[in-house]
Amino acid sequence: MLSIAVVDDERVHRDILVKYIEEWKKQKMADAEVETFHSSDAFYFAWCGEQRFDVLFLDICMDGMDGVSLAKKLREKGKNVNIIFTTGVADYMQEGFEVEALHYLLKPIKREKVWECLEKCVARKAEDTRSILLPTEEGLIKTDAEGILYGEAVGHYCELVCLTETLSLKLGIREAAQRLEGHGDFLFCHRSYLVNLRRIAKIGKQDILMDNGGIVPVSRRMYGAVNEAFMKLFRRGG
Repeated sequence: MLSIAVVDDERVHRDILVKYIEEWKKQKMADAEVETFHSSDAFYFAWCGEQRFDVLFLDICMDGMDGVSLAKKLREKGKNVNIIFTTGVADYMQEGFEVEALHYLLKPIKREKVWECLEKCVARKAEDTRSILLPTEEGLIKTDAEGILYGEAVGHYCELVCLTETLSLKLGIREAAQRLEGHGDFLFCHRSYLVNLRRIAKIGKQDILMDNGGIVPVSRRMYGAVNEAFMKLFRRGG
């Protein structure tokens, strides 16, 4: 789900952006929602409550708190929202760099430019979902969750077997599973083993063949749930 906010004190510009976003959703069959705000203050109040927005189309010149000031407040709190400035004047490029704006749209805004920004946001969110920061014996390491095949409990800690390396984590297997939530389709197949469903080549009654040729045990108690989850993933084109 991509959560999008449009902040502009002129209704006509809000309506145009919403129209373009809804057309993009229909064209791409995208899972997205859009909400509008008439001022920076109204958005900031809502954001402080939930911080759910991934994308922010933000007008720069508004009454009350202007768009640049709002962007700076968001960055001070470290929120990784994609900010896309919208404005009728081209005098704020430097401010865009300072707050790491994704793009800068001049009014009248063109539909294809809005669509380009949305595609970039989707790609960024996918990248953020794949990448995960994990504590290892060598320190914090950023890795691609899609490249993780399985995890194995080793004493009080665990090892993650990846396509290109094996990571020794300073986490228990249960803690590792919690860290991986939202970063892929991981499931316990045994009390000491966690598998990436997307990296399974074959499921047997007693063990699982992974894409790298590795063999992982599957317990009798967990076989049904793993097999069902794997089939569901396969049916939806995973």
